Amino acid sequence: MTMSEEQATREREAREREEELRAVPLQKIDKSKWPRAVRPIAIDETNGLGIDGDGRLYWNGRPVEIIGRRLDLTKTQTGIALAVAIFTGIAALGTVAQAWTVYHDWACRIGWPSLVTCPKQK
Repeated sequence: MTMSEEQATREREAREREEELRAVPLQKIDKSKWPRAVRPIAIDETNGLGIDGDGRLYWNGRPVEIIGRRLDLTKTQTGIALAVAIFTGIAALGTVAQAWTVYHDWACRIGWPSLVTCPKQK
């Protein structure tokens, strides 16, 4: 690479970095919310960070676990959620049955096609 090509590459990378920062600005750090036992990473410690081929983050050779994203329910909460799901399914089946009955009655009255034979009108 020539000097001008290297300079053009650096300028392009600087522009791309500026665009990235405009799209996702740097976060304001409020250390007053940090637990007492937490301190910032020193420059000499940054070589402890790593990433694997799948993009998983590692600190000092151990995977970094993101907490707070997983939903763990107690047995009681799981039971209630299951009951709500079952009753919602029953309600949906009831709604479908009612809708089919209303459609059948209406279709028979106005002479539209129906899945089941309509009763004879008096």
